[in-house]
Amino acid sequence: MIGRNDPCSCGSGKKYKQCCLLKQAEDQTLQVKARHFFERKFKLTNDLYSFLAQKQGGEWVFNHQKILPFDFSLGYYRDGAGNMWSYFCRVYDNGLRGIDWFVEERGQRYSGEDREMLERWRGMRFSCYQLVDQYEQGAVIEDIWTKERYRMPYCETMIKLPPWTAAVGMIEPYIEDWCIHGVFMWGHPDVASGVKTRVEQLQEEAAKASEQKMSPVDILAANYPEMLEVCNRISSRNGQPFSHMEDTGEQIFETRQYTCEYPELLEQMLLDTRDEYILAPGKAPEEGTIVISRADKLDGILGTIPADRREQLGLNEIEIAKDLATIVIDKKGVTVSGWQSAELEATLELLESKLSAASGLTRVNERREARQFPKELVLKGYNIITDKTLSDQEVNAYGNLPVQLQWYRNTQEKVPAESAEMLVRKREYEQYRINPGLPNLNFLRIALGLPESPFTG
Repeated sequence: MIGRNDPCSCGSGKKYKQCCLLKQAEDQTLQVKARHFFERKFKLTNDLYSFLAQKQGGEWVFNHQKILPFDFSLGYYRDGAGNMWSYFCRVYDNGLRGIDWFVEERGQRYSGEDREMLERWRGMRFSCYQLVDQYEQGAVIEDIWTKERYRMPYCETMIKLPPWTAAVGMIEPYIEDWCIHGVFMWGHPDVASGVKTRVEQLQEEAAKASEQKMSPVDILAANYPEMLEVCNRISSRNGQPFSHMEDTGEQIFETRQYTCEYPELLEQMLLDTRDEYILAPGKAPEEGTIVISRADKLDGILGTIPADRREQLGLNEIEIAKDLATIVIDKKGVTVSGWQSAELEATLELLESKLSAASGLTRVNERREARQFPKELVLKGYNIITDKTLSDQEVNAYGNLPVQLQWYRNTQEKVPAESAEMLVRKREYEQYRINPGLPNLNFLRIALGLPESPFTG
């Protein structure tokens, strides 16, 4: 057992009592504070609900009233959103919001931290927030109007989210940072601009009607049900999966097998063919096996990257080549495979015409596998050719760079008014939703001259 004055086992060089023991004590203190915070929050929320339900003729009547302003498309969010509307937006016949009515009539029953929390709730206002950064213990969100940032530790109301996610909601002080209060319907990055645009429209309408300009927080509170419907509509529009046959197309993976009398001659003839065929880079194949790729060096799309950015990416020492066909030569014969394309067909034609007689090639088997993929998805493989030692993450990032650059070009043609930063943010959001473990897009950001993203992985 380690003593308080012994060197800490973590290797910091400090005494145990000044290092990990202190950290453990701090963690335990935070856990106790968090538990008390959420217990108090739960109790006061139940009290507020019971008060308003009683005033409205019972729970059944209250629950029916609170969800009526919300669109059915919100699904299970309607109940939580209904509570938020009833507590902080709806003005009752006495001219008070739910939270104000509760505190004025029942507030004298509470004291200390309970009363402090209720008073904080009275002062909270709706805004639209976007996830803009992260740190070890949580995320950082930004108010889209004031640009103020708030640290949000992971807790009961905060989970890990896709980059640039946005939502309308309320936040409240939580220990030394902030946490979500009530419903936060996190969604697509376009939610931020969509909500901002709609708020500006409603501000103009209100100004024409009353000649007074309402603030964004007042607009959000007055139109809370509509704002959530806007958020849901934008996220649904941008998050629909491929669900219909017309969204998909068939792609063929083709494999041909041959016997070969002179495999060494075939290997040499391929590698001498106009520099199109290369020994596949990467891990050394099994003994007696040669792997050759037909490669396109991608001078076109990668050549558009300015010299300073190429140097930053290390492309002066790394070559990325598109894998058009794979040829495996071993003791069993020769196997050629790849996704059906003009390049694959050209490789098969080369083998079976000009090289077959000299190397003694004879086809013995052919197999085609049809698979359904989204129409916009083009299946490609890439070879990374370099003398440098790269991590698996770096190999994946380099291999994805041509795909991401082509995606950017195609998307920019469709929406030329959209900034490069916003296009890449949406890509990062969508990629995270599909698979949080996919390579990050910082290589693409460097290639486009954008600042690196805080969401790396």
